[in-house]
Amino acid sequence: MFRIFCLSIFVFLSLSAQADSSVKQLFKKVNDGVVELHVTSIANPKPGQVSYKETSSKSLGSGAIISKEGNILTAAHVVGRATNIEVIFTDGSKTSGHVLWVDNLIDLAMIRARKIPDSIKPLKLADNGGYTIGEQVIAIGAPYGVSHSLSVGYLSGIRDRETIPGTNITPRLLQTDASINQGNSGGPLFNLDGDIIGIVSHILSQSGGSNGLGFVVSVDTIKEIIASEPSAFVGLIPHLLNEMQSKAINNQFGYGMLIQHVVPATLADKLGFQGGYLNVMIGRTPVLLGGDIILEVDGIKLKKLEDAMKLRQRFSNYKKGDKVKFVYLRNGVKDEVTWTVD
Repeated sequence: MFRIFCLSIFVFLSLSAQADSSVKQLFKKVNDGVVELHVTSIANPKPGQVSYKETSSKSLGSGAIISKEGNILTAAHVVGRATNIEVIFTDGSKTSGHVLWVDNLIDLAMIRARKIPDSIKPLKLADNGGYTIGEQVIAIGAPYGVSHSLSVGYLSGIRDRETIPGTNITPRLLQTDASINQGNSGGPLFNLDGDIIGIVSHILSQSGGSNGLGFVVSVDTIKEIIASEPSAFVGLIPHLLNEMQSKAINNQFGYGMLIQHVVPATLADKLGFQGGYLNVMIGRTPVLLGGDIILEVDGIKLKKLEDAMKLRQRFSNYKKGDKVKFVYLRNGVKDEVTWTVD
């Protein structure tokens, strides 16, 4: 009996040592493909602030290099309002990045670094469904600014959300108990083969710390979004108005996309659109009033989420030289502007 007990202990210790070795080797293999993102963004209004003047805020996130061209996957909430993105690599070198596309409904975004070191090998996305509840996973990111921190845990659950209206996309989140904190957002979650199975989105935690549940956008959803050829980042931070909200602000059309912010040096800025300046609460949602209300784009009236999704798909199909008309309200007066795709 004693011999069996000793043998069991030996086997357990051997397996633990192998697991530790696997994690060490995996970290060496993939760490260079993870980047730290220092982001300057348009700040949200402060609680209780009524008259809003645009200010900047700084935040920290992570990302995963997936191509030699410098394409980096990250979370939408990390870069969705970005006015400047600094990309920092493992060797300490830095470059700038710009947003290619943002999907706020999924909390996923793609940016492109101006240049990446020649020595970096892009990270690989796992196969669809290439994960199992109970398998060991690792996260690499910059929690609280502590660069390239490794945390180890298990895949705790698979959570499918509702299908996005107007699409066939059913977002899937993976749940993990690997330690995730502020700064991990946008970073990769790996399986023990070194393949990305998800991009860190958020945590559920009463304290805001890693004692909560971590959620990542699954590789299946990532591939589905990339395959849908998301449209280039327009630079609008919108709020889709329903009929009741439209009536409350005397928008006689009863629908439209109220512009909250316009990100500098984007298409929206080039076309001259204006964001809001009066901070109010609609229910529990802070909303900036006073900005332009886009009513219609290329003949599509923006009445519901399905219309916005239809427009997003159309944007990804435009060719150079196409003309796209925007119809909008400014101070209650209807106007329009035409964009020649360049």
